[in-house]
Amino acid sequence: MNQQLLDNNYVHVPGFITPERAFLLAEEFKVYADEHGWKDDHQAPKCPSVHNFLPFVRLLVEKVSQVSEIAGEEVLPTYTYARVYNQNGTELKRHRDRHACEVSLTLNLAKSEPWPICIQKPNGEEICLDQNPGDAMLYLGCVADHWRGPYTGDHHVQVFMHYVRSYGDNAWAFFDRQR
Repeated sequence: MNQQLLDNNYVHVPGFITPERAFLLAEEFKVYADEHGWKDDHQAPKCPSVHNFLPFVRLLVEKVSQVSEIAGEEVLPTYTYARVYNQNGTELKRHRDRHACEVSLTLNLAKSEPWPICIQKPNGEEICLDQNPGDAMLYLGCVADHWRGPYTGDHHVQVFMHYVRSYGDNAWAFFDRQR
């Protein structure tokens, strides 16, 4: 596995997709959600979210080789989850993800204000990283605590793309299979 990822629990990936593609995906996602209704999110109440929105699943699969290269190990896709943070004061509580999120990416698609994601490194240090549309952070989702403080903007569109290591202990969770 990538030594930087192991040492820090994350790798910053600027320009994971182009800002133009990020904008188009954000707009498509907002239109879909408006037409089909939003699922209320338990991790970020009152913030709309969608599990496995098809354009994001396509991106998840398209990026397997790039994510494998960044992670330094072959990965298999599990699922996507996307959220529109649109409530001033919303926070993403400190948490760790489930096993299907062994190697995860949080990808910014749109934002009205900077809103960094924070992660705890293995040595206990906490860092916060702001992302521009198209930027991603690859991180060890079921190992590292991660969170966002109170939000001050009016919209922030984020997609989470989750993977497992092909030959790791969580490989059974590919395509979000349950044990």
